[in-house]
Amino acid sequence: MKAMPLIICIAIALSPLTALVSCTDDEVGGNCSYSLTVTADADANSISVDESVTVVNTFEDGLTRLVFAFYPDAYTLKYPPPADGIMLDAAYPYGLNAGSYSFLEAGGDNVKSVSICDTPCKIVVDLSSPLALGEKTEVRFSFDLTMPYCNARYGYNDFSVNLTFYFPQLCRYDRDAGDFAFYDYVATGDPFVFEVADYSLYLDCPDDWTVACSAPTADGNDEEKLFAAHSLRDLSLILVPEAEVSSATADGYTACVIHDGSYDYAARYAADALALFSDAFGDLPVKEYFLVFTPFMTAGAEFSNLALFSASLSFAETEKVVAHEVAHQWWYNLIGSDQVAAPWQDEALAQWSTLYYFEKKDMKNYADALRESWASSYSSYVESQRALGEDALCDVFRATTEYRDFADYYITVYCKAALAVGLCAESVTKDAFAQALSVYAKEYYLGFASRNSMSECLDGFSSGLGKMLVSSLSASLYDKCTSLTPLSR
Repeated sequence: MKAMPLIICIAIALSPLTALVSCTDDEVGGNCSYSLTVTADADANSISVDESVTVVNTFEDGLTRLVFAFYPDAYTLKYPPPADGIMLDAAYPYGLNAGSYSFLEAGGDNVKSVSICDTPCKIVVDLSSPLALGEKTEVRFSFDLTMPYCNARYGYNDFSVNLTFYFPQLCRYDRDAGDFAFYDYVATGDPFVFEVADYSLYLDCPDDWTVACSAPTADGNDEEKLFAAHSLRDLSLILVPEAEVSSATADGYTACVIHDGSYDYAARYAADALALFSDAFGDLPVKEYFLVFTPFMTAGAEFSNLALFSASLSFAETEKVVAHEVAHQWWYNLIGSDQVAAPWQDEALAQWSTLYYFEKKDMKNYADALRESWASSYSSYVESQRALGEDALCDVFRATTEYRDFADYYITVYCKAALAVGLCAESVTKDAFAQALSVYAKEYYLGFASRNSMSECLDGFSSGLGKMLVSSLSASLYDKCTSLTPLSR
């Protein structure tokens, strides 16, 4: 492994970069368009990035600063590791090792200064002249990354180079607070709360590497490795020096699996899930989806138009995990929510969608068994906490930072919250609830939905449905921790 260069966390004065190709003004999805050039070293852990960000000010009149999240800072080990105690060995199988970065330039024509990581993972750009509403500005970054050997979202291993949330990304503007909502990296859950944006990417890497990218190949030009897409929640990039590639199609969707030869069948699962969820919840704007099976620390993780999966998943587990991650293309990518303040919102819907997938595939017995496994896990957790003389936590309405460990997070977000969503679905029938979710998806298409906006949308579909969801999420769902009891509205 190469020696790690020193970490740079300083204020950088304006220094212009060469602008990259970007989307035109009328094509900007949300408030930003990003143009990136990524150069990957053949040694796999050395990455160079040139980035140009055009920001249109729809936030406040007289905007004086921009706030970006830069999550490679979490992997420098200047702070606690980006994995909790349960997952630490899985993330770092050969021991802790630090990644690093070096900013070469940062600035723009209207940039006064750039403060990099004075606060962990946070970049603050002070503007020279305040922006009026409707005005735009450009910020440019150039930096080198040395990635850790790590089986996480960010890092490289013996199979893949995982580049997710690897560049400065503009934080979502919170209109209630009147500021950009920055979230530090968290070891449990997802800190990624961003609006959609337009992206273009030029990739320079060895020709024989296999590439999975959130954005499709521009104009079908595989030779130049140019990728572009409108309105993505993120632009993730997975590079695989040696791999097998399998694909399947269904109803216009193509699922492409990058693997070591063991998971070709997963392409059919993903294509079927894309088609099924599209029919239930509405079409996705991008019809291409990548699955990368790699030595990953958890079962799976979602990104725009792709997902990482653990290469240790059994045949019996794979379809369940694939269905869950594909569902996140609706409940994360298409409809944004605050994954830090309300992690249940996308996860519980992805869990319920998994049940719906199996029921629509005439696998109701499996769906019932899966639901009962969540109920059993929740019940056992509650009982274990009581045996320790503690009240079970299991408060769904907590931020990710308020969960005490991964077990608390998993039981609450993936089990209890999913069961609460299931109770609501049972009250109006599963197909009717899927229709209600399609209304929700249409209402917040490529937008951002709060907990209240979700419940209000459900109430608009069926009176009391949203209120029932909130009540079910708030209440204990069990009588003596053993039997699931629907709540009355």
